[in-house]
Amino acid sequence: MEKGYVENGFIVDLAHSKKTSEVIYELSKILDMPEAKNKKICLKLGDMNLTEPELVSIKALIETMSSEIEFISTSSEITKSAATELGIEISELGTVVPALDITASEEKNETTNAELETALDKIFGEGDFEERYPDPEEKKEEEEKDSKEESKAFEGDVQIVEFEEVEDLEELRKHDRETEKLPTLYIHRTLRSGQSLTSDGNVVIIGDVNPGAEIIAKGDITVWGILGGIAHAGSDGNLYSKIRALKLNAIQIRIGNIFARRPDTVNTPYIHRTDSFVPEEARVNKKHIMIYKLHEAE
Repeated sequence: MEKGYVENGFIVDLAHSKKTSEVIYELSKILDMPEAKNKKICLKLGDMNLTEPELVSIKALIETMSSEIEFISTSSEITKSAATELGIEISELGTVVPALDITASEEKNETTNAELETALDKIFGEGDFEERYPDPEEKKEEEEKDSKEESKAFEGDVQIVEFEEVEDLEELRKHDRETEKLPTLYIHRTLRSGQSLTSDGNVVIIGDVNPGAEIIAKGDITVWGILGGIAHAGSDGNLYSKIRALKLNAIQIRIGNIFARRPDTVNTPYIHRTDSFVPEEARVNKKHIMIYKLHEAE
């Protein structure tokens, strides 16, 4: 069964983990986030083999952290069998949204637009851009909290650097040319916790991606807002894909098969709140994910 949205859900992608100890460690760090409290956890486990006792431990950890397991997503028959015995639902969370065919006729585009809008409404609900802070007091409290927290970098093959040329510049330019040929999905809405979006091309979000939400794209991902969830660019293995945002504060980021996560102090934003954002871009350089600050050329 496939779901596009779980009410009060929180997506945790641990498909990169190889051992139970890694699952427990990563899960405990993510569930320690305030945004993950009292949520229905959608756990993605990939092809990892887990026994009944191991799943019982994971389920108990989630419940200890004031949340509950909604379902697991796995390709392992051993894990599926163990989950079935324990009464844990097995499902998938991911909605593939069609991109517009820019070469189609005007009549066909109108039909495609209507179909696209219907698909988006199923994921996001009706309406346009969601206000991040509907309550002024909530906005004030969030700003005061952020102003007290220190800057942190991602862990796991990630460094933060000023913009600089990469060694394999020709390959990067080749990717840029190929990326331009891919369909691009533009969404003027905020991706809420528990929502998942998958695209065969590029994705551009005009809004935020909240913690507990995820975007998966074969091309590049651009967020004109705060990226606080899971982002996986180059999902078909392309290491030249990029992830851009006004504020890159993702819980997890992946480019191709390279993975990185936020620091152990997971509720600490990695950059300060400021009056103006400096756009940032994550991409792979020398087999590491690098975060580049995209300053204007002087």
